[in-house]
Amino acid sequence: METAALLNEIDLIVAGMCLLAGLTLSLCWRQRHQHMALHRLQARLERERATREQAEQALADTRRQVCHLSASQQSLRDAERRRIARDLHDDLGQHLLTLGMELRALGASQPALGEIVDRIDGHVQHTLRAMRCVVRDLQPEALENGLEAAVNGQLAQFSRLSGIPCQLDVQPEVFDNRDAGVEKMIYRILQESLSNIARHAHATQVSVAIARAANRLDLTVQDNGVGMQAPPPSACRTGVRVGLRGIAERVAEAGGRFDVASTPGQGTALTMSFPLTTIH
Repeated sequence: METAALLNEIDLIVAGMCLLAGLTLSLCWRQRHQHMALHRLQARLERERATREQAEQALADTRRQVCHLSASQQSLRDAERRRIARDLHDDLGQHLLTLGMELRALGASQPALGEIVDRIDGHVQHTLRAMRCVVRDLQPEALENGLEAAVNGQLAQFSRLSGIPCQLDVQPEVFDNRDAGVEKMIYRILQESLSNIARHAHATQVSVAIARAANRLDLTVQDNGVGMQAPPPSACRTGVRVGLRGIAERVAEAGGRFDVASTPGQGTALTMSFPLTTIH
């Protein structure tokens, strides 16, 4: 009896050891399976991360190429504008001046033709003034003394003509950059922004801020006027919308970003950010 009981105990112990060994093997297999699954997941994540990084790099390279292409096109356009302005001033302007002098000489020698000559000379002088306006628009005279003088002069003239006080907040290092493309872009956009305010905003205060970061230039023009409401589609071609569209086109040509924040009755803020490497 004792021998049988001992054998039963041994069988139970052996069975327990076998069960424990099976559980241990099962746990080891499961852990190994989980480890392999985790390893495969990590490898997949690494591949996806590498693919994403490659895609982001490709996108960045494409953006740089687009910016460089836009900059090259802008440089060509600016060079063409300067050539046209020079030709208009030196060639057409000289011919108009000569024509006016000859007309006045004709009028002096032929008093009977005085009225006709004066009328023709008036048309010539009007054409000459229009030509000079075109030349100034192609190549702003205000920028001959640099962006700082141009901006200060522009704001002073705006306040004098509109009666709206204008505050300028600008970082000194902004004016250290003497890139003609940057200066012309800022000047033209500020000019159009102030013109929109004078015509449509009914503002009593305007603030202009120009700041430079490591690789961009930021321009903000804000007023406390009537603000804007979302117009119907037919209104997008008139008034202030045309001015904003022109500003947006200039900013887009420079590879920049243009944002409009406006609430009816609480004014409008135009914010433009230009990557410096793309403005030439």
